[in-house]
Amino acid sequence: MKYILLVGSNEEPRLWYIKKSIEMISEISQILSASSLYESEAWGFRSYPFLNICVEIDTYLYPKTFLKFLKRVETFLGRFAKMSFSSSFFYEPRPIDVDIIFWEGGVFEDEELVIPHPLAHRRKFVLLPLAEMWGDFVHPVIGETIIQILQKVDDDSFVYKVGRLL
Repeated sequence: MKYILLVGSNEEPRLWYIKKSIEMISEISQILSASSLYESEAWGFRSYPFLNICVEIDTYLYPKTFLKFLKRVETFLGRFAKMSFSSSFFYEPRPIDVDIIFWEGGVFEDEELVIPHPLAHRRKFVLLPLAEMWGDFVHPVIGETIIQILQKVDDDSFVYKVGRLL
């Protein structure tokens, strides 16, 4: 199964957390491609800036099992458990955050996981790295390409490319 993930950190050492999480993910998957690294202000709260990267992977795991694996990676790297989208939650600094943005199956939804990520289309820090690698990809719910969505996004936060990791 192919997935596109967003991997981010806003606690130092940010780059180490990102590298380590990708290393751990690659133990059960093949890394197919990756965007550049981007730095952005925190979205939804005031905090130290995030480093983010989009990574395309291929794994044998289906969405729910893959989500459980990703949560274990986050926990191993010092992240506390995320609250589900169905509950009210708040944003806070985190050593690592790994989100499933898309998967080859298109749409997946249950009480623990929603794919495509339900907020990805509203966040420039997700859309810019996606557009770099998969700009012509059509969002399976919205029906527009990543480039088209990026052109319309109402997000004035700063996001800029800082270099390559992979």
